[in-house]
Amino acid sequence: MTLPHSPRLCRWLCGCVIAASLALSAHGQADAQTYRGVNLAGGAYSSSRLPGRYGYDYLYPKPAEVDYFTAQGMNTFRLSVLWERLQPSLNGPLDEKELERVRQFIAYAQGKGATTVLDIHDYGRYRGQEIGSAAVPDPAFADLWSRLARALGNNPHVLFGLMNEPQQHSAEAWKNTVQAAIDAIRKAGSHNTILVPGIGWDSAQGFPKLNGDALAQLHDPDNRLVYEVHEYFDPDASGTKPACISQDQALGRLRPFTDWLHAHKAHGFLGEFGVSRQPECVALLRPILSHLRENADVWDGWTYWAAGPLWGNYMFTLEPDHGQDRPQMTAIKPFLSPTKQ
Repeated sequence: MTLPHSPRLCRWLCGCVIAASLALSAHGQADAQTYRGVNLAGGAYSSSRLPGRYGYDYLYPKPAEVDYFTAQGMNTFRLSVLWERLQPSLNGPLDEKELERVRQFIAYAQGKGATTVLDIHDYGRYRGQEIGSAAVPDPAFADLWSRLARALGNNPHVLFGLMNEPQQHSAEAWKNTVQAAIDAIRKAGSHNTILVPGIGWDSAQGFPKLNGDALAQLHDPDNRLVYEVHEYFDPDASGTKPACISQDQALGRLRPFTDWLHAHKAHGFLGEFGVSRQPECVALLRPILSHLRENADVWDGWTYWAAGPLWGNYMFTLEPDHGQDRPQMTAIKPFLSPTKQ
């Protein structure tokens, strides 16, 4: 549609069309799980070595990794990056080489029909200093996302994962930090879906009590916020042990957040979850993923933790073992289609 004599109206109409199409892409149908994928090891490796040497201290996923998982039916990759590598100085320009690596991954995944979650994997810190402190004020975090929004925005195959597992001490203060980033992203003209994490390791079971009241106050003019949580199913929920809890206990860790989403007419995303190769733990994947699918009106999707050659023989990995699927992948496969099982 061409409106040569009304550029202001044209910009407004184009923005509405983009926002509407992205909204359909993000939330899908009530019986469909929009995002089904995996975390891939990438730009957040060797976080103690800054900026680090690309190809030695860290690297980005190779095309073969994307090929394997998309062939299995996955359509989403959560890509971990470090703020310090993307933006070496607060409020400074983005590093063009690092940004280009991210762009190349996004483009390749998109060519395979997949979406990328850009995950700033810094635990609410920049060079060890807490966001919201005098050293790293909220406007600096907003500046990062303003620049990323201008560089990557309005591509429906990119979701903005604001921060991995922020370790702030106050949900109310974190809410203010997140709102500053949301405002900066929208001011930059981006309509992308924004994934909002909570403090307290982003725990699904703890979200309603710890984060629910504060983060429910967030405002997005595009109404495209999705609340990201993480959950592990070993006895202490740390994701560090091969043992696992019972099915009832596992679902009990997810239900509080599911109930919160329904109560607030909100949308959620399980950004990390994983189990070891022990048969009783692998068996948990079916009820967990069934719960997400049965509540797909509020759960937009999930990315399993984790995969990529850098993980080696890690107990949770989905990386194939000499060409053979891991037990966890075998359990996940029935859920790699958008229809109900």
